[in-house]
Amino acid sequence: MLSLVVTFQLIPYQFDIETEFLHGDMDAVVYVKQVTGYEQKGRENWVWRLNKSLYGTKQAPRMWKSKFTEVLLSLDMRSAEADESLFISSNKTLMLHIHVDDGFLISKNEGLILNFLSNLNKKLKLKFKKCPTQHLGYNFVWEGDRLLINKSDLINKILDQFDMENSKAVKTPCNGNLLNEINFKGGSQDITQFQQAIGSLNYIAQHTRPDIMFTINQLSRFCTQPGSMYWSALKHLLRYLKGTCMLNLEYSKPAISSSTQCLAGWADADYANSKEDRKSILGHIVLVYGNPISWLSKKQSVVAQSTTEAEFISLNICAKQMRWVSFVLSDLGQEIVKPIMFSDNLGAVTISKQASSNANTKHIEVRYQYIRDCVVRNLLSINQVSSSEMIADILTKPLGAQQMTTVYKQLHLVDPAGVSNESGVEKHKAVKS
Repeated sequence: MLSLVVTFQLIPYQFDIETEFLHGDMDAVVYVKQVTGYEQKGRENWVWRLNKSLYGTKQAPRMWKSKFTEVLLSLDMRSAEADESLFISSNKTLMLHIHVDDGFLISKNEGLILNFLSNLNKKLKLKFKKCPTQHLGYNFVWEGDRLLINKSDLINKILDQFDMENSKAVKTPCNGNLLNEINFKGGSQDITQFQQAIGSLNYIAQHTRPDIMFTINQLSRFCTQPGSMYWSALKHLLRYLKGTCMLNLEYSKPAISSSTQCLAGWADADYANSKEDRKSILGHIVLVYGNPISWLSKKQSVVAQSTTEAEFISLNICAKQMRWVSFVLSDLGQEIVKPIMFSDNLGAVTISKQASSNANTKHIEVRYQYIRDCVVRNLLSINQVSSSEMIADILTKPLGAQQMTTVYKQLHLVDPAGVSNESGVEKHKAVKS
């Protein structure tokens, strides 16, 4: 939705429902004790039967969701088929995303938004704000035809929690040498703290910082045995974030034309990356109108027999995500020109387009043949790019300091202040893919 806001210059509003869990109608018999000091005279030992849901009851979240959906349907909003947290007006002029009691509403017509909020307020008390600076933990900076998104406050909180706020910044998120010693058994020092750090950093990586996604994926494998080596790798990542906490994920308006690609995906793999089981690492990133909206770094579940097979598996995983995104975009009223995928491996591109098998590919599991079906049905196309153009490279392996500047441009990570810092990051305009 955020990419659509910037691309088509839509108007964003955020709202919050007050006391949401008190609105649901109970569908089960639940009794509660009378509140101390407010007992009904002469019936002090009686209990109350709940007609409405109450904070603390296990039914409250479900009852609230049911009530909220009922209200939205009465206001001519329907749930999207691809994602039940998305609602669209019948004429597709209003689009709404809900998360518990928070809503994010967009439209080209501000009058429609205000009319909807007025009608919703008659049924459910709410507060709303235009062009919100914060929503669901995201920090937003609206600048004309671009939007900057960050979680810098959470990064600073984590740095403070682990006494790294005064540490010396480094230029890369991952020291490759630290992660190569896979057979090192570290013991069990500070397991809880290690897991807390990984959980918090994974949340940041998944939402605004694709540049640290690979490192987090690797470190999360050692959550039950975080020895000194892995703590060193974690502190290295924190030092990197110390120097790059100012980075924002930039969404900008592309030049719309008949050839503008609405949906594109980039898939890559690092063959036999794991020294322990020789499984490969896959990575992909999905862009909507040139803006990154989804990315993944993950160890493959099977041992690929070749680089081509590893890249082919990565293309399949990316294709599944792109199909879901295309369903969401269709629900939001977007006309999807055939999505395009990019790979830097000619062999993977070739076998994705051909239905025949040979001695080198016939063993590949059925579930990884999905992309061939998509190509045959003309649901997407696949093109080859050079390795230097592969923007998903950072999701599969550690990169050097000299490569990071290019990575920031490819991933649309910018420093809005434009000031050089300890990590070597400088302001730049994100390059459209």
